[in-house]
Amino acid sequence: MTSNPLVDFLASYGPQASSNNLYDEFVVEAAKRTGCAALEIDQPLTAELIGLLQSATPKCVILTGTAGDGKTYTARKVAEALSGEARVWSNTQKIYTLPNPLPSGRSALFIKDLSEINEAEKNRIFPDIMAALTGETTNVFVICVNDGHLLKFFRDRGEAELHDRFAEMLRSDAREDPNGHFLLVNMSRQSHRHLVDQIVDGVADHDGWAGCEGCPALADKENPCPIRCNRDILLRNDPASMRARLKDMIRMAAADGRHLSIRQLILLTVNILLGDARAGSTLLTCQKAKRRARENDYGSTNPFANAFGVNLTERERRQYGAFTVLSEYQVGFETNNVFDHGLLWGDNSLPDCPWYGERIFASIRDMYRGDPSRHSADFQRAIVDQRRRLFFSLDPQSTEVRTNPQRSPWNLSVFKHGADYVAMVDGLLGSGMPQQVARQLLRGLNRMMTGEMTITDDRLWITAPSGVYLGSEIPLLVQHAGHPRTGGISTMSFLVSGNHRVGPSDNGRPPVIRVVTRGREDRAVDLALRPTLVECLLRIADGALPASFSSECQREVERFQLQVATEVRQAFELDGAAPMPKEVRMLDGNLQEHAIAIMAEGDAW
Repeated sequence: MTSNPLVDFLASYGPQASSNNLYDEFVVEAAKRTGCAALEIDQPLTAELIGLLQSATPKCVILTGTAGDGKTYTARKVAEALSGEARVWSNTQKIYTLPNPLPSGRSALFIKDLSEINEAEKNRIFPDIMAALTGETTNVFVICVNDGHLLKFFRDRGEAELHDRFAEMLRSDAREDPNGHFLLVNMSRQSHRHLVDQIVDGVADHDGWAGCEGCPALADKENPCPIRCNRDILLRNDPASMRARLKDMIRMAAADGRHLSIRQLILLTVNILLGDARAGSTLLTCQKAKRRARENDYGSTNPFANAFGVNLTERERRQYGAFTVLSEYQVGFETNNVFDHGLLWGDNSLPDCPWYGERIFASIRDMYRGDPSRHSADFQRAIVDQRRRLFFSLDPQSTEVRTNPQRSPWNLSVFKHGADYVAMVDGLLGSGMPQQVARQLLRGLNRMMTGEMTITDDRLWITAPSGVYLGSEIPLLVQHAGHPRTGGISTMSFLVSGNHRVGPSDNGRPPVIRVVTRGREDRAVDLALRPTLVECLLRIADGALPASFSSECQREVERFQLQVATEVRQAFELDGAAPMPKEVRMLDGNLQEHAIAIMAEGDAW
């Protein structure tokens, strides 16, 4: 039987105990052993670092971030480019020195992982690292290390100044050392959304797929190879594709503080391609794929279910961040009548899939319609998979969705307004904030801050948070905040966060609402528009009360109110005058302010 070695090679990147290819140290050996080219991820950072080290004034580089963000991979690609060698270090080599000096005449040393070096070795190289980071030597270091170990390395050796400098740079996302001696790159400060295409193409468009030529399954049109079916689904790249929806989910997860590393994205892609839910199996081999096709068992190889780790046990899923993060979207467990009615009774306007649509669902649906009580459990499992298929197969910006928002694929997740969040970020990075989304957010914020079901959506009515004053059930006005062009004491604007960079260096941070009082940009107050908060505000603007996550969001809004109240008070103190307290009332849905009279001393009621 014909087998493609690429399938086994890719499986070693997947969710199994022997997946050594998830670690850069083993990639070169595995590629050589199987004859398959290793996955190549073209990080824009690599070219930047090569240019920096080849310049007349090279700097030390510290690559930090969580495990799997590509620190060692990036360092290896830089070292290969500078040395001209295809293989620059072995698995056991902790420190690699370039064989030749840099163009500037300086020596370059690469530390593959500072945390793997024993304490005695750390103490030996510590003086050299300190000298390089303070500009007292001509050596240049490229150091790979996670955030915590970086700080611990200097704290344990009593270097408080450098420790505090690194801590502040990590907190503020600063890259440049104030003294100009090193570059600190936190590789976790990016959503990796821009790398999804590279990763998916690296897996699904690998040159090794030519090894399928001559396989009988390749010519079988009636029962095609499920691996090839899943590959075709991954290769699609349009607004109604699985790839497009994955990129949106990864971007939103990063903005909500749930960063997915490159390692996890590769694992996710491989599992979508090779996942096998048949008992006793986890990933497909060529032989298993032939059996599944012969038995017409495409339900076990469903890529739309594999994206959530359905082929793994619950315990196994919890070990991998990719499945933990994507499961929080609850795709397939959320729905509405439009989708369920269409799936149960047929709707030709909903997209089908030749392998994972009617082919695996029709018989289960027919049995359920014939005897609901007997086949309910099987039907519930099957319809969850079909909802997931639709989530990954519909364009949220299509004419059908614009005409009937109930057809948006985001209605099949907990983020009903996911398309609005994506449109907001794209707008802020491009032509500007979509006005409809801006007005809905302002209406939701005004409702949350005042406790009134107002329709006011042209400016923020910032009130004192509940509990700050006696009589706190009465909303007390702190300040209005409108568009900067309208003037006023406080202004409000939507923008991407401080170090947010467009394109490949997108840091994945959420946009913010920024309130500036009396033009003091240095005292601006930001409210991070995380996807969860945006979802809460837009649901409130629609008239809903999203109790499932409103408490968390309420605390964020209250912190924002307190910060703005403090800035407004300090701004008035500079003028030696305090504003008169005002009560916020609602008339015909619109907010109005009313002065609260304060009695002078000696006045009677």
